[in-house]
This record gives sequence, structure tokens and C-alpha cells, in this order.
Amino acid sequence: MIPLVTKLTTTVALATFGVAVAYVIRPTERRLILMRPASLAVIFATVSGLLGGWIEILAGVAATPDGALPVAALYRGMAASLRVGFVCFGLLACAWLLVGAGMLRRASVDAG
Repeated sequence: MIPLVTKLTTTVALATFGVAVAYVIRPTERRLILMRPASLAVIFATVSGLLGGWIEILAGVAATPDGALPVAALYRGMAASLRVGFVCFGLLACAWLLVGAGMLRRASVDAG
């Protein structure tokens, strides 16, 4: 089961990637202006998602009845929370590559 925080974080990253796709198709100043705050939203949502995952891990460790550290569960939880960061920051990097391609396209349209 995927936690709600993970779904929301990934949705923000996918929406920003969608803005970048729209920009590379039709590069307008308005879309470029929207890309900057959307990127910040992805960064903050990803950090929040990572911290939320770590909070869940720590709460699970604290809830163990005998105080023993379930190492396998700890590693699985950390891997799941880090996966969110990997996916979201990867989408953000790809989005900015698309923005760069859109800027090149826009420059060639403006020049010619």
C-alpha cells in the first residue's frame, strides 16, 4: 500500500513534469514563469515526503513492544522513503531538461 504523502508528493512532481512538457511543445513566457514556483513545490514536497517517511519509520520502531530494533523493517522503510526522493527529483531533473530544450526551440523560433 502506498502512503498518501507519497502519492501527493509524486503528484506534485508529475504535474511539474507536465508543465515542462507543455513548455517544450509550446514555449511561452507564461509557462516558463509557472515552472519556477512549481519546481520549488516539488523540492519542498519531496523533502516533506522524505521526512514523513522517516517519521513513520521512527514511530514504528518506537512502537515495538520489546524495544528491539527490527533492522530489516527499518531498511525497507528507509528504502521506500528514499525511493520517493529518487523518483521526484528525477522527474524534476527531466522537467528542467525539457525546459532547456524548450528554451532552445524558443530561441530558434524568435531568431528565424
